[in-house]
Amino acid sequence: MEKLKTAQEISDYLCIPLSGIYDMTHRKKIPFVKIGTRLRFRQSDIETWLESQTVSANGEADVFK
Repeated sequence: MEKLKTAQEISDYLCIPLSGIYDMTHRKKIPFVKIGTRLRFRQSDIETWLESQTVSANGEADVFK
């Protein structure tokens, strides 16, 4: 089983303020796991999500195969 990351670890990894991570989870814009009241993240889910956020030079999302 893959080790789960904390919001702080994902914040550091993405260079996004911790408040931004919490905002994205509140709006369900980033994949996360909720264990009780705690948020956790799978690194593989974040990397897949990050690839889906890539925008090409013509302004359209790239499709990764």
